[in-house]
Amino acid sequence: MGQMFLRSHRPINTVLSEHRVNGAMTLAPSLPLQQSPAFAAALMALGVPVSSTDPVILQRRIGPLGRIGFASRGPLVTSDLRRLRRDGLRVFNAEYDMPTVYKAAGFRQIITPVHIAEMQLTGTPQDRFAAHHPKWRNQLRRAQNAKMRVRETVWDGDAHPIFAAADAMSKQRKFKTYPTTLLAAIATTTPDSALIFEAYARGHLIAAILVLRHGPTATYQTAWTTPEGRTVHAHNLLISHATERLAALGHTTFDLGVVNTEHAASLARFKLRTGARLRRLGGTWAAIPGL
Repeated sequence: MGQMFLRSHRPINTVLSEHRVNGAMTLAPSLPLQQSPAFAAALMALGVPVSSTDPVILQRRIGPLGRIGFASRGPLVTSDLRRLRRDGLRVFNAEYDMPTVYKAAGFRQIITPVHIAEMQLTGTPQDRFAAHHPKWRNQLRRAQNAKMRVRETVWDGDAHPIFAAADAMSKQRKFKTYPTTLLAAIATTTPDSALIFEAYARGHLIAAILVLRHGPTATYQTAWTTPEGRTVHAHNLLISHATERLAALGHTTFDLGVVNTEHAASLARFKLRTGARLRRLGGTWAAIPGL
């Protein structure tokens, strides 16, 4: 018996691929979660001071600097950095690797860039399958032949085993992740934005992933598995189902997150073997007085 795939029966809204740039609506080739309307709405629902929603700039307390304007994975439009600086932007994690532009606006780099893995969801399912690394493809085939049931649900912010496990793992491995309260706020303030894909074996939940939808992009946000789930390569199966579902909903990019070959080498291999491309972000920049 092969895998079974059950979807939630309620229709899900297709992607809204519009992005506002200088007052005009344009088709955004990529929209990071941190610069999405869903992320801004969740921050404001939690009472986080947000000084701008396009780009998303929040007021964050950073050590001796006190409360300052901070943008993560943005700003996406770099032609008005001087204006944004006058309006209070002091630190940003750049989405694009454009050091000359940032220096010209009086910013200096304080943290070097990281890399992320991105899957393109254009083309056919056959194209995406062919893009997998042979080892990843073989693991997917074994997962497809296992007795697993895959279930997709729209997450409404309620408790789920994936989050308790993810919180415990982040403390154990000492890495930072978004708190469950923020993820739940995204799910509740922007309906249909959060999908959970679950894998079951003999009626027991053995693995799950959370995917957040925002504009033309979707983000692989949280993952959890049991030892049995690892043995049967449940995450390969869940990622495969998620990519096809997202493509059907109109998404063009699947952001698999930061690739850290030093501290999370096995996860980095898993992400890159999906066929995702490695992309360098722009590092963290701070406004320097007088420049």
